Amino acid sequence: MLEMVEKKLITEVLLKLKQVCYVGLVNQAMTCYLNSLLQALYMTPEFRNALYNWEYVDGSEKDEALSIPYQLQKLFLNLQTSTRSAVETTSLTKSFGWDSTEAWQQHDIQELCRVMFDALEQKFKNTEQADLINRLYEGKMTDYVKCLECGTEKSREDTFLDIPLPVRPFGSNVAYNSVEEAIRAFVQYETLEGANQYHCEKCNKKCDAHKGLKFTKFPYLLTLHLKRFDFDYKTFHRIKLNDKVTFPDILNLNSFISSATSQESPGGEEDIGLGIKCDDSSTTDSGTLDDDCAPCDNSLSNSNHSASHDQDDDEGIDMSNGPSTSSCTTHNHENEKNRSTYMLGKGPYMYELFSIMIHSGSASGGHYYAYIKDFRTQEWLCFNDQSVTQITHDDIQKTYGGGPSRAYYSGAYSSSTNAYMLMYRQIDRARNTLPMQTQDFPQHIQELLKKMKESEDNDRKNREKQMSIPRLKVYCHHPVEGKLMNIKLYVMPDITWAEATEKAYKKFGLENVVSLDQCRLVSYEHNTDLIECSYDDRDLDLVGSMWRCSRRFDLLLEIRRKDQKFETYLPGGVATKVFVIDVAREEVIDGPIDIRGLLSQSVKEYKQIVGKVINMDPKQMKVILRKYPETRPVENDDSDLQTEGFYSANKVFISTMYDIDNNKSFQESTVYRIIEKFRHVISLHVQLPDTSKETLEELNIPLLNDKYEEKEKPVTSGPSKLGVESHWDVNLKYNLEISKGCTRNEDTTIRNISPQLGETEEWNTPEQSNSEDSSLSDSDKTLVGDAPEGVDIDKVLPIPQSWDSCNLDGSRKIRKQFEIENWDIDDDSDYYFRATSYVDSTQQKLLKVLVDKRMKLSTLKKDLEPFVGVPMEYFKVFRLSNSGESECSCLTEQLNSYEDGERLNLKLGRALRNGEFKVKLYQLLMDFPEPYKFLCEWIVSKDMTVGHAKKEILAEIKRKYDIDIPYEKCRLRKKYYKTASKVFLNEQKFEDLRFHSQFEMIVQELSDKETVTDANQIVLFVKRWLPAKLQLGQFQEIVMDNRTVEELKKKLSAISDIPEEYIDIAKAKGSFPCDNSVLRIQNEHDWNEHHDSLSLNFEDGTVFLYRDNREKPKQLNADEVMEIAFKENSRLTPLSTTSSYSPRRERALKIYLDTE
Repeated sequence: MLEMVEKKLITEVLLKLKQVCYVGLVNQAMTCYLNSLLQALYMTPEFRNALYNWEYVDGSEKDEALSIPYQLQKLFLNLQTSTRSAVETTSLTKSFGWDSTEAWQQHDIQELCRVMFDALEQKFKNTEQADLINRLYEGKMTDYVKCLECGTEKSREDTFLDIPLPVRPFGSNVAYNSVEEAIRAFVQYETLEGANQYHCEKCNKKCDAHKGLKFTKFPYLLTLHLKRFDFDYKTFHRIKLNDKVTFPDILNLNSFISSATSQESPGGEEDIGLGIKCDDSSTTDSGTLDDDCAPCDNSLSNSNHSASHDQDDDEGIDMSNGPSTSSCTTHNHENEKNRSTYMLGKGPYMYELFSIMIHSGSASGGHYYAYIKDFRTQEWLCFNDQSVTQITHDDIQKTYGGGPSRAYYSGAYSSSTNAYMLMYRQIDRARNTLPMQTQDFPQHIQELLKKMKESEDNDRKNREKQMSIPRLKVYCHHPVEGKLMNIKLYVMPDITWAEATEKAYKKFGLENVVSLDQCRLVSYEHNTDLIECSYDDRDLDLVGSMWRCSRRFDLLLEIRRKDQKFETYLPGGVATKVFVIDVAREEVIDGPIDIRGLLSQSVKEYKQIVGKVINMDPKQMKVILRKYPETRPVENDDSDLQTEGFYSANKVFISTMYDIDNNKSFQESTVYRIIEKFRHVISLHVQLPDTSKETLEELNIPLLNDKYEEKEKPVTSGPSKLGVESHWDVNLKYNLEISKGCTRNEDTTIRNISPQLGETEEWNTPEQSNSEDSSLSDSDKTLVGDAPEGVDIDKVLPIPQSWDSCNLDGSRKIRKQFEIENWDIDDDSDYYFRATSYVDSTQQKLLKVLVDKRMKLSTLKKDLEPFVGVPMEYFKVFRLSNSGESECSCLTEQLNSYEDGERLNLKLGRALRNGEFKVKLYQLLMDFPEPYKFLCEWIVSKDMTVGHAKKEILAEIKRKYDIDIPYEKCRLRKKYYKTASKVFLNEQKFEDLRFHSQFEMIVQELSDKETVTDANQIVLFVKRWLPAKLQLGQFQEIVMDNRTVEELKKKLSAISDIPEEYIDIAKAKGSFPCDNSVLRIQNEHDWNEHHDSLSLNFEDGTVFLYRDNREKPKQLNADEVMEIAFKENSRLTPLSTTSSYSPRRERALKIYLDTE
């Protein structure tokens, strides 16, 4: 039985939701206040119907896009007929004259209501709807003064569009209990008496009088504004009043209308001006309200979409205050049951509640949303930007308020949720109506709806067309930039492949670099730097027929030399990294060389490709595949690469033999041992710093003077030993794969590595092209050996102009490279290191480093010294990532966490040695709003004295900043957060000062010689308070020995001439420099001449205020308080670039009208 009831309720709800669909509004950024008001106006039948009856006439305005009523019509039609869950408001805000920045401005919903009504009135002029706003929203009241002696009353009539109701009486901390009580207080007269008596013309004298307001006519649609935002002149902050104020479902206002019209005395005053509704400028000041929301968490979502938008993260405000999750099906508003009873009340001014504008947040920020009643279904709904959900009467009661007792919130998450603006409709059967339905639309609205549907269909078709447009990501090894670049290329599917190639060619800016026929688009795998396949003879095919929609389509704009031909790349390619091993020398002599093979080709064919690249006879070639977790030889030449387990990024090692001793097994061979050690090797790309003479002199960094011993000349000990003339011999590097089609020099001799090679015989290799599969983009010369003594990187890296690289038109030159290879000894282990330095086309010095990842950072830095040209202590290593760069400061850290192919950045700067600390130096400027000025970072050692460091620091800041402080008038002290803390004595050593990793130190200039002579002394800052002048004196210092109140008063008396018994002291509030408003110092500090030493907590840098208790404070009137308050507020909130919080500057809310 229970299950049947539940099914019936669910069926009823679904039927009701099927009949009425609600659409949300997209929040452009911070336009929740706009969305809430628009939904309230849309759900007001009389306003919606009247707007639909207004007709836009072509040519009546310069542009229909700037017609506010027309754009409002279109928005309302979207809200009524759209099948989407939420619609945009950008067209409407554009008609306001707003640009995209206005969406980030926060405004007050009541101000927006007034400004929008003003704008609509201007637009409705000379139309049938000219009096729409007045007809619906305008009420009337009289402002009167009544003489209590003769009874004469003078009055003037004003109009209003809303009634602003204070939440609290002026000067009170107790709020009104209800809206009715607030309205009664609003019309409560005040008595003019005493010095404020009223001059009665009839009595011809000053008389006591009553002054107040009277309502003479309430509008059909009544808007009540609860003034919850105020300003606290004590704290100088805007505050929000979260007090509980109830409001009824049915509001009886008949008692506020007098039965007779107000009496006017002879010679009565003319009506002067208007009340609330008097602003024609369409400009108002608005509150700063950060958007956030208290969501309507309900099991029922929008009826026309299955998933409601999550609002929990909207604009940074606490979302805890939301409506209850009571069943919406059981809701039946109490006023509907008693409506007929209320209709029996006397008088016409009976109102029913239909809209509640809610503010969630604090005075410094928040979010607006609305609870609105649907007059057709009598259901209440929550309109929260994109989300529309049903609510219950319990949810409405939660908006009465009654939040935390404190009124000021320093953070956005100290928020409260309560009603801010209420809308009531007069109960009048003759005037009450329901919103117009689609079938009842006027002809011009039906035509507009048809036009909107056609426009929407066209937009949808255009979007579908855009989705069908191929979006290509194209890479290119740019010959000018010297790096791999990428672009996004949008092309129509009906253009040819040749046309797409030309578009990519132009987008990379290659017109004046290479000719178009030297370029082609090929399929590319960026992660493995592999050309997957080429599209030969398909230049006339359409892009649409070649575009693979089911996957990412990445391309490479391949560039060839003029004397080259493009190679054919078949699908199924595999990228391998090839290393060449010289068994006799027991070392890897080249690699990694990126070589492209085919999974379908045989090992024999793969050898032939490798042999052409490295200039080795394939018949003598041994191929060893390193594939985790095994290392094995590939000996079956007839097997294909796929069968042998070749995959992209596999390491392949090439040699002419496994070992000099042919009797050894493969696992015992030299090759196996080298490869196993090489399995820990990773490649790193290192960006070198600028080490020009000027830079080194500016940073005071010396050149590298370390001595490097030359390695012994290799001696031939076997028939396969590679001979070299010396370790300074120049050999052409051959890390070019044949797939790039780079032709060799005609005079290059291909030699076999054979036992017949002599010691002085060279291994000649071809030039290298700039190919996409190449590990280095430029041809290079390598040297095998150690760095010479006193190596200078600028001398080591000359750029010969006579060598042409295998590149485009010879426009790029071969960069001579200096290469070091050594087996470094660290922790009794042999760690591999090989670095190839080169200069790219932009003259930037770079390194490609092969290094054992078990090596420590200190060893890596030592090995990098010759390439940087300065000692390792004077450069730092930074790891680069997508989130930025981070310094590698732990020298004992191994490189295990470094990834293969990772990029490092070397920067000049003193690296820390053992026992050294880095400190940040600040200059103390005591009487400045920002008392600490950052100077620089400095390095001190544990065994250094403060005096020695002071001399070095003073010399440096003199040189850098022209800050000249005499040594005897300089003080170094610890900076602890914002406090100038402990003073350091010249003879103290830094190891005794408890340093930590984020240590900060202050440089303070003294007016005289140092007065602190003992480490146990403390230094306090003091200021004198002059209550008679409302002024604070300048900072003064007091050095204390015993930390007692008596000592403090004695020293204060000495510098101020105030007897000790008349001195009051107080600890200043806040952080240094402890700026406080002069209006708060006298009464809000704990002045007490009987402080004990323990309660005052004497610490270095503490600020104390003192005063002469015989001095009487200055008496201020209200105007003086106001004037000083605003001056102090301006002084205490200066614009600062160092502030952790920078509030957005408020802008006036404007709607711009096109009246020209």
